[in-house]
Amino acid sequence: MKSNSDVRPSILQDLGDDSRHYNYNIKEVPVTTESGEEKTAFEYETVLIWGKPDYETLANAVIAEHYSPPEETALINKYNAFSLKLSIDPADKEKYETYLKKVSDLKAMIKVDLRALGLMSPEPARTLEQTIVAKIAEIDAYDNSDEVNSFLFNEQKTWIDAGTRAVFRNSIDSAELLQEETIQLPIAGVILTVPVSQAKIMLARIQRYADNASIVTTGHKIAVSSFNSISQVDDYNFKTGYPEKEAFNI
Repeated sequence: MKSNSDVRPSILQDLGDDSRHYNYNIKEVPVTTESGEEKTAFEYETVLIWGKPDYETLANAVIAEHYSPPEETALINKYNAFSLKLSIDPADKEKYETYLKKVSDLKAMIKVDLRALGLMSPEPARTLEQTIVAKIAEIDAYDNSDEVNSFLFNEQKTWIDAGTRAVFRNSIDSAELLQEETIQLPIAGVILTVPVSQAKIMLARIQRYADNASIVTTGHKIAVSSFNSISQVDDYNFKTGYPEKEAFNI
């Protein structure tokens, strides 16, 4: 719930009966009174909680304020459908990623507030090894995302994973051996009928893109593993150097 006040609100406001308001995302905003006086006011969001104001209680209440359980379920189901290629609407993936980012930001904010109140232990100092492991996990996540694993098929972003490429390769080899002129392949939700020679070249281009992208990812991991300071790891940009994406208009 959006709220505002002329004075800075407390992060936790005891209401009695074991209930509290958690006031978060507090921002100072300039306002002009009716008399023309300039002053500072505060805008913030507030949610009612019951019981002990620990991290889990606050996180559940705040997330529910932004996303109802049915909304969360719908976002997850649509993303899973897109991942399984049962949906071809990229908005299903984009909305889910927006949801994940929002939830992550909310959780980080709650931890900051609880630490400011002395209700959560300080963030433990990171070691260089922990930082490298975390960065490599980020690299892997990026490598497995459609930021890397994708090509354009008739202006639509799609991908063929390694297992499916192997199946396609066997089918193309078999068709070629039998001297068939055309072959059908399911791509991006459609059945594509193309000459065997064209399918072979198309698959080869996708495979070589995947090979080169994998080499870039491995290079990023090697670079990160060689660093001697946390700041080097934090500042490293692993989203560069990837090959240009393939595009097919058929």
